[in-house]
Amino acid sequence: MELKEQIIARKRAQIQAEQAQRPLHELAAAALGAEERRNLRTALGGPQLRLIAEVRRPTGADLAGLLFDPRIIAQEFAGAGAATINVCADDPELGSELHLVKRARRYMALPVICWDFFIDEYQIYQAWEQQADAVTLPVELLSDDELQHLIRVAQKLYVAPIVVVRDGLELESALSARAGVICIENRMLESDTDALERTEKLAGDVPPDVLLISAHGITTREDAQRVAAAGADAAVFEPPVDYDLARDAIRDLRGIDAPGRTTRPACPRRSTDISESPFLDD
Repeated sequence: MELKEQIIARKRAQIQAEQAQRPLHELAAAALGAEERRNLRTALGGPQLRLIAEVRRPTGADLAGLLFDPRIIAQEFAGAGAATINVCADDPELGSELHLVKRARRYMALPVICWDFFIDEYQIYQAWEQQADAVTLPVELLSDDELQHLIRVAQKLYVAPIVVVRDGLELESALSARAGVICIENRMLESDTDALERTEKLAGDVPPDVLLISAHGITTREDAQRVAAAGADAAVFEPPVDYDLARDAIRDLRGIDAPGRTTRPACPRRSTDISESPFLDD
């Protein structure tokens, strides 16, 4: 079984077990009258590359003597100059730790992205309940119809849908779905290796009115300058586990000009029946 098939099977089993405890209709009822969340597009706008600092549960040697508290980590990242916090909620062994999103969001005012393998609307309702401001929709794991449906669900809950792509075909699907925020994932799903060439290759095909994020593989100022020059408006990076080093890393990546919308070609948007989201235009 391919890795993506394993991920889908794992997520389906997880969703089925959680729905047995709390059906979708209960989550949907709780979400009636959902109010707008922290605005991702506003946080990631501007003439300079915006930094999305990633909160990820440490593993292996990183666990030694480390207190993992997303509340403290998010505060530290925000204070150092991050524009948005990205919480990796998926753990192959523990399942989706969506509660980390709510904890990260508690003591600072930045939008929080819930980074997980979202393949079902049930997960989006769960993320909304944990106060996520945005969710990631991986085109690699979704059909075009599923992608469009999940975008609608997220928009209904005022949660920004971030459509994640890895190649040109997936980018076509994202544009056909009128995604307002697209993330180019530089990390290979199978090998967990990074290649900034993905952003450099695909960014030119993203319309200037689409917010473009480049994710992972960005560790140095030179890396950040590369994705900014390619047309990225924002970048997801993993700060070091040590708080002091993390603050220094964030500060080192600040102040990089991001031509973004002004240099990407004005590609025509695809027509679709999906209504515009409040996250597409401020």
